[in-house]
Parts: sequence; structure tokens; C-alpha cells
Amino acid sequence: MKNIAILGASGFVGNELISMCINHPEINIAGLSANRSAGEQINLEDIKKKNKSELYYKKIDEIDFSNIDFVFNCLPNEQFYKIIKDLPSELSVIDLSIDFRLNNKKDYLDWYKFKHDNPDLIEDFKYGLTEMNRSQIKRAKHISNPGCYATSVLIPLTILVQEKAIRTDNIIIDAKSGYSGAGKTKGKHQLLKDVHENIKTYGVGDHKHIAEINQELTIHNDGKNVEVFFSANLIPVERGILSNIYISPVELSAEEIQKILYDKFKDEAFIKTLPLNEIPNTREVVGTNNLIIGVKKGYKNDTICIVSVLDNLVKGAAGQAMQNFNLMNEMDEGIALI
Repeated sequence: MKNIAILGASGFVGNELISMCINHPEINIAGLSANRSAGEQINLEDIKKKNKSELYYKKIDEIDFSNIDFVFNCLPNEQFYKIIKDLPSELSVIDLSIDFRLNNKKDYLDWYKFKHDNPDLIEDFKYGLTEMNRSQIKRAKHISNPGCYATSVLIPLTILVQEKAIRTDNIIIDAKSGYSGAGKTKGKHQLLKDVHENIKTYGVGDHKHIAEINQELTIHNDGKNVEVFFSANLIPVERGILSNIYISPVELSAEEIQKILYDKFKDEAFIKTLPLNEIPNTREVVGTNNLIIGVKKGYKNDTICIVSVLDNLVKGAAGQAMQNFNLMNEMDEGIALI
């Protein structure tokens, strides 16, 4: 049994993690932090169904970390890196923020606009794209969980880059997300108001997730630089991401591109590749840890669209974090997820 704490537990992703931890037979929730919600009782259906004892949010400094084995960090970006050295050094961390995703400390200033206070710890964090980095995750002390958009993009693109199947100088991604992807920076009422009868484009060419996408694709391209062009869109649904990824194959047909993806992921529990020209939609993945890939060829032979869908709160965040927790502890990856 592992004692865990969730920092920033009152947000969308934190609530998902609480439910997963309650349903995990090898996890005991020993601490839940929240700022404005400190002192409030947690009221989730999973607690009632499991007849679990009452759980309350606390301030971080009220949590006894001497009894904690693992920390899931769901704090807003640019907070955890400031406090990590205040935690016991023997703790393992799965960080769902941007604070340890990049390998080069200079990139934090270039992309995230902050100077990293603990650059000596960056190398302790391994990038937690589960299906692509299992061997590193198994041996890691700390995991930096990928961003939701980045997960939707990197799962299909990484293997195509590894196989030299596509050009790496002309990758364009147009992604759409439900409003829960904005986190609790605003109240739910305000988020609903922002997206009602409205689609909002943001992060055009400078979204934070571009940095980790470029980093990971470059690593899997034998260190040769890869730079994608990415834009994000907020759409009037609560959850779900759909990414349209436009690629140029290298002397390969759409059928061959689809076969590379199918062969790579056919034995994966949480990734499905559809037959050629079938397109997934977010309704198929919301509330699950699944990611579905479609490959669509139009009238142009030199351009193919890969459509990738996932739930931004599950496979894009809490679900992938739980997969990584299970992997780090030599448990079945699907525990608390299936």
C-alpha cells in the first residue's frame, strides 16, 4: 500500500485523480492540498460508493509528508518547482505541471518565461509519455507528466518520426479542447460564459506545449531538430481534445502510414488505430483513458491528416499519471483505469 498526497487536488484534474486513487486497491490517500478550498470536505460520488471515510482539503504546510510515498502535483504551473526542495528527498513525484518537462534549463525562460530555481533536479524527472517511454518510467524516481495537447500529438507522431516516415520540416497541428483544459483559473460559470456559442483560438505558434512536442520529436529524430507549428482552440464542450495533425509522408502511401501506427499500437490497452479514412470523435473517449487515432487521405497525395482524440482530464492528465504510477510500482498499468 502506497500513501499518496495530491497537491492542488480541488481542480478538474485533481478531482479525477482523487476518484482514481479511491478506486485503486494499493493506494491510501494521506493528504490533499487546496488553497481556497482548505478545510472543506470532499464530496465525490466515488467516496460515497466506496463508503470511504471523510476526506478534507488542507493547506500544503498542514500535510505530514513524513508518511507520504508518492506526490501527484496538480498545482498551477510555476509553483511546484519553488517548493520541491521543502519536501522529503525520499518522496517520488509525478508532476502534472510544466515545471520539469523540459530538459534544457534555458528553454524554461524561452518558452515559459520563468527562470528555473532548481535546475539541478531537472534530470531527475523523466518524461512520462507512457507508451513511448516505459523503460525510463519504470526506473525513474520522478515523472514529468506530458501536457494534454502534447500527448494527443506525440503518441501518433513519435513513431512516424522514428521510422523516418514523414517530413519533419512541415508538421502542422490544429487542436481543439473543451473548457476544462483551462483549469480553474476562472470559475466554471465564467468558463461556460466564455465558450457559449463561441470558439476561441489561442497559443498560435507560441503555446507552451510546443516546447515539449519539439523536444520529444527531436529526441526521437536522432537529435535532429524538429519544430512543429501548433495552434489551440477552446470549444464549447466541457472535456475532450481533438487534434488534426497535417503531415507530408516520405515516399509512403496513406495505407502505409496507417499500418505503421496500427502495428505500433495494436497491443496497447489504451490506444486504438482506426482503419484508413475512419475519423474518431471525442465522444468515443470522454471519461476514459483511451486515445484513438484516425488517418485520412484527401485529394492531395503529399498531405495526410492524422486525427487524434483523448479526454484531456484522463489520458491527457490524471489517467496517464495513474498509468505511470502503476508502471513505477510494477503494477498492471490498467489498475483504477479500466
